[in-house]
Amino acid sequence: MKPISVITPLILIILAGCYPKTDEIKELYERQAVLEAKIDKLTQEMETGLSGISLDIDKVEANQQKLSQDVQALEVKNAAAAEQNGKTDARKNVKNGKNSQAKQKPPANTPEFIYSRAASNYNDGQYEDAILEYQKLIDTYPRDKRVPEAYLKQGLSLINLGRKQEAKYFLNTLIDKYPNSREARTAREKLKTI
Repeated sequence: MKPISVITPLILIILAGCYPKTDEIKELYERQAVLEAKIDKLTQEMETGLSGISLDIDKVEANQQKLSQDVQALEVKNAAAAEQNGKTDARKNVKNGKNSQAKQKPPANTPEFIYSRAASNYNDGQYEDAILEYQKLIDTYPRDKRVPEAYLKQGLSLINLGRKQEAKYFLNTLIDKYPNSREARTAREKLKTI
């Protein structure tokens, strides 16, 4: 009986030491409340950030759609002007008695011709026409060595037209597709100034 009478009080003393005190429990609850508040704050900040990103994505998509519509309108306008110009040239040839087959222009679908026409429009300040021609070069000859410059000139044309958000799209596309090019360096510098 003696060992049980010694062991029982000893076990009670040990168990009493393991039992948490009221102050310790309060401290744990306070810590838990602080951590939950931090989690709530971080969750709210994350949701705010995500909604901001979502709004930015919507704006970019709207700008891309507007740009696409503008490009289509300009293509229609350009086609009408080209058709009118073609009729005028045909009338001149008939009046002058020239055979249209005798003196043909170089093919209008070569990358050199498209690039030359785009650069001419850009240099003449006809930025909308330049954008269309550079896009034609990009779409028709995506592997041409002048494609990075075409993206850059599209962005610069849009800046000159005051459409900076749309210009950012072309400059960022250039940087994404040709990050190590000379034109990408120029695009990065331009993006800092817009």
